[in-house]
Amino acid sequence: MKKLVMLVIVPALVGGIFCYRGAAFAEHTGPGKYNNEDLQQYQAPGDTGGKTAPNVTDKTSDKKSNEGDTQERESWCLRGTALNRTISDARKEIEGILDKFPGKRWEDIDTMELTDAVQQDRLNMNRRKLREAEAALSDLEAEAYRKGVPPGWIRCDFE
Repeated sequence: MKKLVMLVIVPALVGGIFCYRGAAFAEHTGPGKYNNEDLQQYQAPGDTGGKTAPNVTDKTSDKKSNEGDTQERESWCLRGTALNRTISDARKEIEGILDKFPGKRWEDIDTMELTDAVQQDRLNMNRRKLREAEAALSDLEAEAYRKGVPPGWIRCDFE
């Protein structure tokens, strides 16, 4: 029985290990992986006959793209900041109005009716301003998403 194990099972295990090592080697070659053929194909740019690797970029184009990115970031930041400021101002105005009516503090501002007509008009105007600014911010975020702009640019979070 021991001879059977030594003659059949041990060679099967050793053969399995060699097959596995071959499969492991195959994982290191393929798309996105480099091998000796790639090294020969993409020699240093100063060498004769060598091609430039596809992921090598020119430094001057990087500077131009960085300047363009900076301007684009600032543009999105300014647009988002203006809308966020409008939303913040409208909320502060609504809070100021609600401070005069402490019993109404926890009611829904969309359905709230105040006894003072002047304050009701101010509340309605600020509610409308708040809704318009929130809708504009939502539209800006949707536009940024469609154009592939990172959401942090609208919030001025660049890093």
